[in-house]
Amino acid sequence: MKMKDVFRDNFSELQEFDLQDVVSENVKRCVAQSGYTAEEISYRANLSVATINRLKAGQNLSIQGICALAEALGKDWRVFFA
Repeated sequence: MKMKDVFRDNFSELQEFDLQDVVSENVKRCVAQSGYTAEEISYRANLSVATINRLKAGQNLSIQGICALAEALGKDWRVFFA
């Protein structure tokens, strides 16, 4: 196998991996497991409910928002990317 073929295979796998979908599903799962209301999470994370809803939808992802949400839920931020 040539190096060019290896790169192409890895790139194809990367294209199939949609980070927004992964983060969205993990955020939704963690929020649901927390038992907190959207307002409680908003207060704990110092984020608006709209921002939390965007994170749940995988939209406008920012490391600051993800870290604030993780801290509010008592999670390591990496859990959203697993």
